[in-house]
Amino acid sequence: MSTRGYPIWKVVAGHGSHIKATRDTLSIQYRGSITELPLKDLDHLLIMGGHQIQTSAITTLLSNQVFVSFLESDGEPAGYLKPYGYTMDETIRENQNRVSPFSYALTCAKGAARERMLAIERWNEEEEGKILFSGELDILDRAVDELDSLIRIDEIGRVDRLIGDMFYEIMSRLTPSDLNFKRRTGRPYRDPVNAILSFGYGMITADCTRALVGVHLDPDLGLLNRGKRSLALDLVNCWKTRMIDLVTLDLIHTGEITPNSYECGEKRCILSESLIRKLIERYQQTIREDVIDIQVRTLVEAINGTSPFEIHRF
Repeated sequence: MSTRGYPIWKVVAGHGSHIKATRDTLSIQYRGSITELPLKDLDHLLIMGGHQIQTSAITTLLSNQVFVSFLESDGEPAGYLKPYGYTMDETIRENQNRVSPFSYALTCAKGAARERMLAIERWNEEEEGKILFSGELDILDRAVDELDSLIRIDEIGRVDRLIGDMFYEIMSRLTPSDLNFKRRTGRPYRDPVNAILSFGYGMITADCTRALVGVHLDPDLGLLNRGKRSLALDLVNCWKTRMIDLVTLDLIHTGEITPNSYECGEKRCILSESLIRKLIERYQQTIREDVIDIQVRTLVEAINGTSPFEIHRF
């Protein structure tokens, strides 16, 4: 294991890689190119999507104390293989279960609020103050200030939802009326903007889940949120404004989303394959995996008691 207290991992994502291993080296072949990594520099291999791996490679990895995890292509954890006597994952999970979530939840909520407020202030400046209704900015400022006086996680969640709801309503005023985007909604999505946002959130959530699994944290044990992948959603909330929301708005304003890019019926809105390919390309450029990895490692250090928890900026 890394001397910093968290594992060093390698992710094999996508589809079609061939994974092999010699006594000292992990070999990943993909479309004629080969990547090799010394096993001494690896603690955790994450296989994400559909690939081929030899059973001898699995045996070699485990005998070299390398933990192997399997994830679906969307980041959903499927299972893992653990070397005999491997206990670091148990230690980290025990520390995660013991931690008091309040301060972490507050830090995540304040991080998300900061990003949203910066975006709203920028939009308001660009629109010469015409985007906000009377009193909205005061409500938002009071909500942000209120976070520091709250004493329960459910209260933090309430304020976080208020700021988020107002953020999307303000964002809707910057989108053409024919897109029929009024606010953030749940499934099924009946307008293209909600469908596009959810696609982007799915991508960034998969990346966060991958990183959390890589350091043996339970992605379902949230700090502010509760339920499936709740810890990943806690972190996603801090970055989705810059990594997804602003990018989506830019796609709309540059005319890259046309009526041919989607088909909306009474029950749901379906994105075209060409638009999905475009979204994957753009979001892959804006989802900062390096920031996610640093953030997750900071979370591990905080849970292990070696450093304070903070949200990284970029």
